[in-house]
Amino acid sequence: MRVRGSFAPNRGIVSETSRNKSDPETATDFVGGSPPARNPEDASFLLELTRREAYLVVASGPHHQAEFTLRGGATIVLGREETADLVIDDASASRRHAVIEKRANGYYLRDLGSANGTYLNGLLHAQEARLREGQRFRIGQTEFIFHDETCDESAS
Repeated sequence: MRVRGSFAPNRGIVSETSRNKSDPETATDFVGGSPPARNPEDASFLLELTRREAYLVVASGPHHQAEFTLRGGATIVLGREETADLVIDDASASRRHAVIEKRANGYYLRDLGSANGTYLNGLLHAQEARLREGQRFRIGQTEFIFHDETCDESAS
């Protein structure tokens, strides 16, 4: 999975984060964001600030456990095409598979007429849907979990 473009926060581009899997207490490195903190107190502060933004976690598929922060009010295109905001290296994903849009009342997921569809909580979902904390969606063989701690409704 690759993230396209510059990581200018004002453009709302998705940015990938990576974690040191052997040490869960290690601060997260933000690719294309601010340089890593020099001391643990700064790292904790940066991580806490970032968690106020919505993000995706790859639950299965290539890049398992990678995280992608959803920044700003941008429309984020997911798919295989190199020009997608979040490129998914998965043959069963369409070139422009789905889009996530930030609106005043939350984030919305919409399939872009993909060949294999977009699955939300295990069901094929052709309509636009508001994403809620903890909901899972699948594009091809890649499953994502949506997190937004500011979301007022959970995915029950």
